[in-house]
Amino acid sequence: MSNRIPLDPKLPKTFDATPNDTRSNQQLDAWWDRPYGITLSDGRIEVRCLNGGAWDRSTYLGVAENYDAACALAEAKQAEWLKFRERPSVCLDAEQVLVIRQSQRPDEEPQELGTFPTAEAANDYLRANFPET
Repeated sequence: MSNRIPLDPKLPKTFDATPNDTRSNQQLDAWWDRPYGITLSDGRIEVRCLNGGAWDRSTYLGVAENYDAACALAEAKQAEWLKFRERPSVCLDAEQVLVIRQSQRPDEEPQELGTFPTAEAANDYLRANFPET
C-alpha cells in the first residue's frame, strides 16, 4: 500500500506564492518533500509537493481519481523527482570543473563531490561512480 498523504491540509497563507529560499525552517520541516492532496470540485484529487520543482510554489504532481490513486501517484512522482534531484552534475568554476550534487533543500548548500582539471576527467568520474547518470 502506498504512503498516505494529507488531504486538504491547512497550508500557510501565501504557501504557493513564496520563494522556497525565503521559507522558514519550520515551514520547510513541515512541508518539504511531503506530498499532499487537494480535493477538486469534481471529486478528483490534485497532488502537489513542496520539493523544489518550482522555485516559488509547490510542484504539481498530477491529478488522481480517488484518494488511493492520489497516494500512489504521490509516491511514484516524488520518487522520480528525488532520483532526478539527487543526480550529480558538472559545473565550471574558474579554471576547474566541479562535480556537485544540488542542495536537497533551500536551506542547504550543494555538495561538492569532486574537483577536476578538465570536463573529460569529471565525466570519467561520473561514469565510474554514477553509471545511471
